[in-house]
Amino acid sequence: MQCKYIKNLGIIPFYWNNSIYLNRLLVITLANLKKDMKNALLNIGIFPKTGASIFTKFFKRTKRKTTMNTILIYDGSFIGFLSAVYKVFDENIKEVSIVKPKHYVPDMFSETVNVSSSEIYSKRVWKSLEVKLTKHGANELYKAFLSEIKGTEDALLKYIVHVYATESFRYTDMPDANTLRVSQVARMVDRELGHIKNFLVFKTTRTGMEVATINSNFNMLPLIGNYFKRKYPNKKWLIYDQRRNYGLYFNTKEIDRVHLSIDDQLKVFEENNAMFYVNLQNKPFYGLAKSNNKAEINC
Repeated sequence: MQCKYIKNLGIIPFYWNNSIYLNRLLVITLANLKKDMKNALLNIGIFPKTGASIFTKFFKRTKRKTTMNTILIYDGSFIGFLSAVYKVFDENIKEVSIVKPKHYVPDMFSETVNVSSSEIYSKRVWKSLEVKLTKHGANELYKAFLSEIKGTEDALLKYIVHVYATESFRYTDMPDANTLRVSQVARMVDRELGHIKNFLVFKTTRTGMEVATINSNFNMLPLIGNYFKRKYPNKKWLIYDQRRNYGLYFNTKEIDRVHLSIDDQLKVFEENNAMFYVNLQNKPFYGLAKSNNKAEINC
């Protein structure tokens, strides 16, 4: 019997290291085990008494706690992201990840929560960030969000937590890894913004509307709308993002966000007989593009 007990003791580290998985398989329940429950499961005969005592000592020595991760799913907008950030601070959620619906991967060991967008909560978070980071620092955070790089939401959340945890934070200081990452991504978006401002060219349609398209890795339309509104205040123009399938239309008074079907895109873009192509990866190249009958800029 003693040999049998000794053999059973060899699986204790295995049970401990894989407790979070065995919890779901109902082999042993260790999740959120409180101090007064440490011996509860051991007394029902899962382990012999000798094994139970050693296992309890092992549990006390390590003091390891198993916590469930929370996944917050938002609608992909900046308002939705700020609403998720508000929920994290309001409910004091520790282990959390913020993802878009297209990046969500089901996990049986995580709790999934859908976050609804709230303009009230998002404005509160944004005003607080402008005070803590200054307006320039908050705009840098917004540019990093528009990069749409996978995992940016978690980096931004850690960055925001670090900002509020620091008594006197300056966005120019780069000791934190997430702060450095946000700054680097924001500079990438700034370079892309400069390329579009310098090289994007409109073509006039038969109706007199100026049309151009972009195909950028980043979501640049929210940053360029006001710039081209000031540049062409007396012209009707349309800038369409082919990758995200939406555009900005200016009617000489205000900018509207529009979505065009495939048929509508063909009607608008095929009216341009002259073709223009810009390759920003090397040097600007002006010439004919056989594949696309439209003003285009590839970033």
